[in-house]
Amino acid sequence: MRIQQPSGRPELAICQARLQGVRSHRSWHWLNTCVVVVAATVCAVRPAAGQAGAPAGAASAGAAVQAMTNDLRRVVSANEVYRAKNKRYATIVADLAGYHASSGVTVIFTAATATGWSGKATAATLPGKSCVVSVGPVASPPKTDATGRTGADAVVVCDPA
Repeated sequence: MRIQQPSGRPELAICQARLQGVRSHRSWHWLNTCVVVVAATVCAVRPAAGQAGAPAGAASAGAAVQAMTNDLRRVVSANEVYRAKNKRYATIVADLAGYHASSGVTVIFTAATATGWSGKATAATLPGKSCVVSVGPVASPPKTDATGRTGADAVVVCDPA
C-alpha cells in the first residue's frame, strides 16, 4: 500500500507510518483509527455550506427543510412506540414521550385516529413552506403549504427550499 506524504498534517503522517505494515490484528486497529483521523481532517478542511458558493440563505433554507424532515421522521417513530403501548396513535404531539421539536420547527397533527394520523412541520425561517407525513388511513392526505405535495404512507414530503 503506497500512501502519498500528507502536506502539513502530522496526524496523517503518523497514520502513513503505521499503515506501511498492515498485516496483523493490531495494524488493523490502527487502520480503523486512521480512517477516523482522515475523515475528521477532511471534514475540518472542507468549507461550510454557506461558504462554498451557495448563498447563505439557500444553506439555511436547506437546513430548515432538513430539520422539518428529521422532526417528522422522529414523530413517526415516537408515535409507533406510543401505539405499541396504548393500542392507538397519539392525538397531540405533546403526548409523545421523549420527542422535542428542533429549534424553530413546529410539528402538529392535522388528523389522528386509532388507526392513522397525519402531521405537518413548519419552520419559522421558511414562511409558507412545510413538510407533511401520514401513517395509516386518514380522511384526506395532508398537503404541503406551497406546492400541495402529498406522499406515500409514512414518507415525509416537503416543499422545495
